[in-house]
Amino acid sequence: MRSLMLRLAGFTGAPILSALAPFIILPVVSRIVGDQGWANFSAGQSIGILGMVAVLFGWGIVGPVRVARATSAQERAVILHESIRSRLLTALVAVPAAIVTTFLVSGPSYRLESVAVAAAITVGGLTPAWFCIGEGNPRGLMAYDAVPKLAASLVALPILAFTGQVLWYPLLLLAFTVPAFAVHARRTAHSEALGDAEPRGLLSVLRTLVPTAAIDATGNAYGSTAIPIATAGLSAADASAFASADRVYRIGTLAVVAVANAFQAWVLEPGGHDVRRRHASALGAHAALGLIGGAAIALLGPWATGLVFGADVAAQPIPSALFGAAFLCISTATPMIRNLLIPADHFRTVLAATICAAGVGLIVMILGSAAGSAVVVSLGVAASEFTALVVLTVPAMMAYRRLPHRHAASEVR
Repeated sequence: MRSLMLRLAGFTGAPILSALAPFIILPVVSRIVGDQGWANFSAGQSIGILGMVAVLFGWGIVGPVRVARATSAQERAVILHESIRSRLLTALVAVPAAIVTTFLVSGPSYRLESVAVAAAITVGGLTPAWFCIGEGNPRGLMAYDAVPKLAASLVALPILAFTGQVLWYPLLLLAFTVPAFAVHARRTAHSEALGDAEPRGLLSVLRTLVPTAAIDATGNAYGSTAIPIATAGLSAADASAFASADRVYRIGTLAVVAVANAFQAWVLEPGGHDVRRRHASALGAHAALGLIGGAAIALLGPWATGLVFGADVAAQPIPSALFGAAFLCISTATPMIRNLLIPADHFRTVLAATICAAGVGLIVMILGSAAGSAVVVSLGVAASEFTALVVLTVPAMMAYRRLPHRHAASEVR
């Protein structure tokens, strides 16, 4: 329990710093760009997240599991080496695609800045955060992911406030994060760490990642396209208010990631005892987080976004309530995917759930955008997460029942 509490504290601290970074800089950005540019800038951020998923190409899902199960530093170095090679290749495709897509989706107001932030966030797919999660290394997560992002925001804050030039933020984000990624790669996957191990070929690595990359891409098809869809069909004012509600929801999901990161290595570590109890603890913690966080988004979203981003772009009550419902669903489903189904190689189940969620969510969101209704677009977000939860629950509970009460090693002893 003490080990879990230390992990939870460490893995919560890093996402909190990551959450502080946008809260520090985005209120300044929203007031500089106004309601005409806020939706465009938010669309650039959302497209950048899609680009980041493309760069990761499944490593964010399967990578922590592989690292958590690795038994030596050499094995972990091989995993990181394979990931770096594959992600550099996917970045060559994802970065230009994010730039072009943002340019086409955005209106003329602050288009260059929106394109730049999309590119900077896409490059974030080179982060070693997933590797640190698998190691159970919150210090590494802090040093190589959270602190550089926070530093970029802190440095950009006075520059944006005095110059009014939003372009400085994505430029500084790149300047702080890319060197941190490189330092981690050099310290972890250098030739001495690899030793005589032979990493797999690049094509072989990419082929094995296709199932998890498909899951990640499908999930983000409905998870990160809401703002671009809303921007395309809603008025500038409604799209900006929707973007504020979505931004609070996305920042809130960092808490889900924090709890998931804290539990994953503990639940999956080789030789762990009381396997069912560990899984039950993770499931219970996520359900509680979903209830508390969802209620906070629903009740406090309009007030908080008006305070932070400005009254002109404050979230509306009904979309906030729907985003709160989505938060409850995504928090509850996360340990089912990360701790039960993916480690058991139930990739098809997770992919089926994400396809169903994407189909339901995208249809509703597109209809809402065509009708000019922010409420219906928000309903699409909630419907997608609810659909995923419904499809995942029964297979996850079946996987849970197949778990041993204690680790097999302890039974032998």
